[in-house]
Amino acid sequence: MRNYSVVIRCRNEEHSLADTLESLKRQTMPPTSVILVNNNSTDNSTVIAKQYGCLIIEYPSGVIFNYSKALNIGIKAGDTPLVMLLSAHCPLATYDSAESLLAVFQLFNPVGVYGRQLPTVNSNAIDTRDLLTVFGRERIIYETHPFFHNAFSMIIKKAWEATPFDETINGIEDRVWAQSVVNHGGKIVYEPSAMVFHEHGLNQGSDEVRALRVCKSLYQLHKDDVFTYPHLLQ
Repeated sequence: MRNYSVVIRCRNEEHSLADTLESLKRQTMPPTSVILVNNNSTDNSTVIAKQYGCLIIEYPSGVIFNYSKALNIGIKAGDTPLVMLLSAHCPLATYDSAESLLAVFQLFNPVGVYGRQLPTVNSNAIDTRDLLTVFGRERIIYETHPFFHNAFSMIIKKAWEATPFDETINGIEDRVWAQSVVNHGGKIVYEPSAMVFHEHGLNQGSDEVRALRVCKSLYQLHKDDVFTYPHLLQ
């Protein structure tokens, strides 16, 4: 399988969207299509997307934005066996990063692959630390308790059709999805030779409100562990 589409969720990303789309265009194996799910952008994001020939789908107006729903809308619109999920502000760092993701499907037959995220010169110390700590230089094959990150990943569409992203979850939908497909016998692979730049990183600096929302979602994955954190759910 070499044909893939790209789904990008976007809200006011004109500052980096062109760089991201240009990086896709210059890949040794470029996508057959790019689908941009636009969440009420008020800047020039859609103008840029049109210049690059993206299929633009508007997130339903009047509906509270949900990360899972946006992904499901975008993936459904594609017609390729593989789908890259990419943040609008994450340009691919090398010309063969997409090819590196594609190669993993031939080597290990996973349901999903995610790549390495590198800090930029504008990343703060917290985000730089987190990115360099989490996204290492060694390939990892997960079969029981996977990590996964939708800022830069690729999935098999048939696996998504069997297990769409959970729209009751709004945040870390990637981790919840990965755990679900692994529970059904699939594999997730981390491939460090595929790389993007990501300025704000994993945790958006020290945003405690965002961190609490993520903790509440993570609890669903860890509630059977010996050590949990129910005090955060009060």
